[in-house]
Amino acid sequence: MYLIIAPLIIFLFVLFLNRFTTINLNLTTSSKDIPYLSQPVQNDTYKIERVTQNTWNEIRYDPVNDFYLIAQNEKITKLNNKGEVTFSLDLNEKGIYNMPDFMDYHRPSYFVISWYGIYDLSKEKPYLEKFETQLNNDGKMEWEEWIKHFENLYNTSETVLWGYRKAIDASRSHPLYFKLNGKWNVLYTLKDVSQINSNDTFIKFRPGYQQDYVQDKSHKLYLLKDIKNRGAFSDYNNFDNTYDTNGYPEDKMEYGKDADLETISFKKEVYNEVPYSFLPAQFGGTALNKLSIGNSVLNFKSKAIKGAGFSSEPLKNYIYLFTVPTKFKTENTLSFLYYKYPTNWNADTSEGVYVIKKRAK
Repeated sequence: MYLIIAPLIIFLFVLFLNRFTTINLNLTTSSKDIPYLSQPVQNDTYKIERVTQNTWNEIRYDPVNDFYLIAQNEKITKLNNKGEVTFSLDLNEKGIYNMPDFMDYHRPSYFVISWYGIYDLSKEKPYLEKFETQLNNDGKMEWEEWIKHFENLYNTSETVLWGYRKAIDASRSHPLYFKLNGKWNVLYTLKDVSQINSNDTFIKFRPGYQQDYVQDKSHKLYLLKDIKNRGAFSDYNNFDNTYDTNGYPEDKMEYGKDADLETISFKKEVYNEVPYSFLPAQFGGTALNKLSIGNSVLNFKSKAIKGAGFSSEPLKNYIYLFTVPTKFKTENTLSFLYYKYPTNWNADTSEGVYVIKKRAK
């Protein structure tokens, strides 16, 4: 009987220590000399460099001009194919009346829209291209005249963008942007006649409620994808691939696996209790992560969460490893880490977007 009970008691004791205390029984890999993600992480071939410290980001790639855009609520940053920041724009930059402009990043293109003009971020040195003309500012143009302007501008312009954020007159009249012969022109919609719909992925427009939707004319940038853990895309909705991506052109593209990210150890440090009890619900602690890219390995630490007590919640490190579509990849194509730690409990200051790039020789 003793031979049966003793191992059972030992098993239950170990289970208790492992699931209900912050005592670490597992033989974890030593992390004493391993840096946190926000510290310099590099080897002889690669380095991981921080680009943003924001947890609300979108990353897109332009395969034609070979650059990347990282958009945030208040800022947009452009990186070249070496991972170097070549341009940065404050979306709240003050305008001519010394008031914040609240510029609009026109997803999924490389245009940023001000009240006074448009930035074309594909240019080597982007600048504010001021509007040449603005039509129907009061929204009172007659339908026949308006549709004539619209059809003429749409048919002859090289770029057409549908605006919906910088509406006038209590959002009843929306701006449409037309680039004709290198000059930007604005035509405001008629009040309560046209319809603009946005689902945060693309914008639809129709001149009148009886007309069909009309496509815009703009060069599209592509989202990156985390193909290992979550299958999430690098837009603002990238929480664990729980949203519908059927409307995404990227959903039909292939994404190869030329890099890999795994958590190789976890050290319990604190725990969160089940409400109105002394039972632990979650462990918070430090994870040791291993990034494999090419023939190189980079190790770094981050915060992580794991189920405690009776919870079966798996380990979550909240780090995405984003890569571009396979058909756009070259020898020098960049990948990105996006650390989106969602809670102040067991807080970490390493959140943000990091570019993985080759070190200069």
